[in-house]
Amino acid sequence: MLSKLHANASQLPPGPSGLKFVNAMKMGMGAFDYLWENFSKYGDLFTLQFPGMTPFVWMNRPDLVQKIFNLKPEQIDASKLPIPIDIGVRMTGFLNGAEHMLSRKIVVPPLIAGRLQARAGIMHEIISEHINHLQVGEEFNTPRKIGDITMDIAIYTLMGLRGGARAAAYKEVMLNWVGAATNNTMFTIGTLYGPYRWREYLNEKYLEEIAEGSTGTGKHRLLPWMKSVDYKVELGNMFREDIRRTRAENDSKRTDMFSVMCRATYEDGTLLDEERIISEAMGILVGGHETSAATSAWHMLWMLKRPDVYKKCREEVLACIQQHGGFNPLAICELPYCNAVLNESMRLTPSAVGTLRYLTCDLEVDGYTLPAGTNVLAGAYVIHRRKDIWGADAEEFRPERWLEEGRFKPGPFEFFPFGGGRRACVGSNHAKQQLRILWAEFYRRVSFSSRYSNNDVWPGQQQVSGQTEPTGGVPVRVTRILPANTGYPEIQTEAAAPKEVANA
Repeated sequence: MLSKLHANASQLPPGPSGLKFVNAMKMGMGAFDYLWENFSKYGDLFTLQFPGMTPFVWMNRPDLVQKIFNLKPEQIDASKLPIPIDIGVRMTGFLNGAEHMLSRKIVVPPLIAGRLQARAGIMHEIISEHINHLQVGEEFNTPRKIGDITMDIAIYTLMGLRGGARAAAYKEVMLNWVGAATNNTMFTIGTLYGPYRWREYLNEKYLEEIAEGSTGTGKHRLLPWMKSVDYKVELGNMFREDIRRTRAENDSKRTDMFSVMCRATYEDGTLLDEERIISEAMGILVGGHETSAATSAWHMLWMLKRPDVYKKCREEVLACIQQHGGFNPLAICELPYCNAVLNESMRLTPSAVGTLRYLTCDLEVDGYTLPAGTNVLAGAYVIHRRKDIWGADAEEFRPERWLEEGRFKPGPFEFFPFGGGRRACVGSNHAKQQLRILWAEFYRRVSFSSRYSNNDVWPGQQQVSGQTEPTGGVPVRVTRILPANTGYPEIQTEAAAPKEVANA
């Protein structure tokens, strides 16, 4: 396949020359800047070449995005997605054809509106508990703190576990695995080796350890990647124990995603195999955790720079609480200004800079014949900032654009932070509900300071678990925490006794 693509290189859109490794490092350590640089130089289509991978053709125009999202199942191969961490090879996002459709039928129902609404109250409880444990003067790194919160929510969503020793054990091992699998060393190795090939190699090592009966406890390894393999072995063994326990109990009253998968069958009536469930479970935990962490990191940066917007969001949340007699998470999720602020943050700084499809057949695009084996990407970062789409103020953070009558309203090919088409993110509604409730509580109860506050200083960008985060995260300091009943009708906001830092 690689030789065919090299032979057809003249049919690909233009792009930067030079070492593929250099291109990969520029993308890994500054995706926003690198993509805009290439768009400015080459236009709507450009090609990027990376080590160990077939070419990446970025498409940065809505009609081209539509072409990508409308590709038929037989035109793409999802198993070739260049994600360099081993979440297994059998999760929904990597499956094709009938197996993919069956998997969506299993995974999607627990994430539909009715089920999500039923979990909204628990989401709010988990978020509130984390805020209650914050201390004035405490410092934390935003994506890691948000990831800590969303991991608790993800474990509840997946397994129905609300606190307790088992939930704590899952959280500890999962966070350890994410840290070991996504550090700078692993990123560099994955970049050199090729993300798809690297993921498959790690999965082979994991399966070898499982076959040998490893418990995953030997984490002091000379080879850096074996630490992540060991953590996955430990996590896989925990899942395997719970799969067998769940099937033995056969409790039809359980509605959590894990129990649904444990009871699900293939078309021939046989139960899903254990590794299939483990892959799906890991995908759900990573997806529910890391996407919201990265999105929140960028959102925190915008809020630090725009305290006027933060204040207006707080006022909208307090008005909703007064109207409903308390914190109503479903009503909170419908607040127009707060939602506009989140949309504006995801527009300008999307954690997923593009949506990828791997072609299994040639594709005609703007006079180019892209050969089978090419990676084509819908360029979210670029399209979300195009002035011919969003207006002359496209690069300004202005949430009001989403609320103004008569103004351009983006469609699914102009704004797509969660992808699109048949393979749009199955957890997008979960993520949006989680983000809306989480940030509503921050607006209402917590104030922050940071070296990024009230200035034009911005960090670079780095890749973590396939998401684009601010380089080094977003360190903040808690300057004020208001009580949990702040804004409730029976207590005036002004009368609530805040904890705060003097002269903060």
